[in-house]
Amino acid sequence: MARMKQGLLTTLLVSLALLASACSSSSSGSSSTAADLTNRIYIVAADSGSADGSGTTYTVTLTGVDPGVDWYEDRPARTTGDETADAFFGTSWSSVYAGGAPNALLQYTNDTGLHALFGAVSDPAYDAATGTATFTLTLAKATYDISGGVGAFTAPVLTLLNNVTPPDEGSSFALYGATAVIEDDGAGGYRLTVTGIDAKVFWMNNGPARQGDFETPPTFAAYWDERFGDAAPNGSLAGDIGDGTYEVQLMTLSSPTFDEATSTLTFVVTPLADAGAPAVGTSFTEAVLFVDAGPRSTPSTVFSQMWRGIAYSAIPAKFNNAPTGHFFDSDMTADNFQSIWGSKDGCGRNDLATMAANGVNLVRLYDYNYVRGASAYGQVGYGHIAFLDKAQALGIKVIIPISNWNFSNDRYAWENIQTTVANIVASVKKNGAIHPAVHSFSVGNELDLNKYNLNLNTLIPRAVQVAEQIHRLAPDHYITIPVSTAYEGRMYAMFMNGEGSVPALSADLYNNRFYNSVQTFKVGDDLKNNILASYERGGWG
Repeated sequence: MARMKQGLLTTLLVSLALLASACSSSSSGSSSTAADLTNRIYIVAADSGSADGSGTTYTVTLTGVDPGVDWYEDRPARTTGDETADAFFGTSWSSVYAGGAPNALLQYTNDTGLHALFGAVSDPAYDAATGTATFTLTLAKATYDISGGVGAFTAPVLTLLNNVTPPDEGSSFALYGATAVIEDDGAGGYRLTVTGIDAKVFWMNNGPARQGDFETPPTFAAYWDERFGDAAPNGSLAGDIGDGTYEVQLMTLSSPTFDEATSTLTFVVTPLADAGAPAVGTSFTEAVLFVDAGPRSTPSTVFSQMWRGIAYSAIPAKFNNAPTGHFFDSDMTADNFQSIWGSKDGCGRNDLATMAANGVNLVRLYDYNYVRGASAYGQVGYGHIAFLDKAQALGIKVIIPISNWNFSNDRYAWENIQTTVANIVASVKKNGAIHPAVHSFSVGNELDLNKYNLNLNTLIPRAVQVAEQIHRLAPDHYITIPVSTAYEGRMYAMFMNGEGSVPALSADLYNNRFYNSVQTFKVGDDLKNNILASYERGGWG
């Protein structure tokens, strides 16, 4: 146990504390007598252990439990302390987790490497005489395949996250890199470079939420401002500094940049003073970066707030046929028209800023051409990124459309739909991830009405096909198929259950990432009593 305390345990006692939502770094050697124990993150270490069970329920036994249990307080507090395992399991547990079982990360080593289980912990018991602790782990996520069982392991560390009070939510993040180094940036600050980033970043919720899952490094970097824009998070970098033992550096992180070509993440960092931390310039291998967090804003949280939306198509009122040049289509949100929706060289109409000033936080587009910004027709263009950047800066989300023409039998339209959809999704990516200003994708516009000499029996199956393709390409994002008021009830039923030759949306898409939408100019009681009330009566979800 002594070697573990000097190496891996030292790292985890400091760094895993930061896995709790909005946790802070510790103040080395400090302690607290604060009455609110529920803000603490407790860490239990042991020599070895085992997990028996299957599915989602496991009985975990830890042997050689360290008699001292360390704790850290959630930020903004910076205090830390310890108590005996006997006191923790015997007295503190019932006080700290009176509101419900906490979530925890159980990290350990077995024959195949370093792994972790994440889930809710309940029914704890501790035998001080034998140094043995047992508890039930209700599994939410494992970092590897445990279908064959978990079995025995060594060097386990159990980090118990503090609970939060609903509707508050929180998550923390952990990512792996082959190497990492903190360097002087030559301008009075420091830069962290993590190379060989693993393809999965692990995130985990605080109780009472039980989710834990993975996201990509590009998504992690792209959503940084939304998650941490109010305050830069603390983090810990842990790894082997060359002597076979783990060390840790605590820091505040900001301004991440992900290089997809080299699988490298860089941050601006401010090292936090901590006794025993390695000096700046130390190289780490097998590095693990933990980042604390507040609410985990994701593309799937688009219904977590009230939206005030507007449909935006800044074309002339009598626009019928597009002229040549930049006006070859009716897409006015490309960077060619920056002076309309924004400004350029100090001159512009600033439509987006006007919307934001009047409380608009959601914009629905009708016209979108992925070729904008490309050097040749058929290539992916990034001519809308400036629009999305501006919207993001103003707190506005954008619904990206798959325009109606794509569903026609024009020789360049439906026969190329798979390429077109893939290119549209690719065109809204920035640094390898879908732009955080993207709210959802809208498939067509009232395709239940006859268009291009085609009827709904042709157009709606095409819309369903496109929605499924978008779901595969952007599984975190919501999708809708806007319909008219002519057949809205029939359309809702089609999307849920299918009809004749019209297939239903897949259960995974319909239940998790689809929202129904109906187009109407109706206002007041008619909208409430007919459209909205009838939807509720239909039970469409």
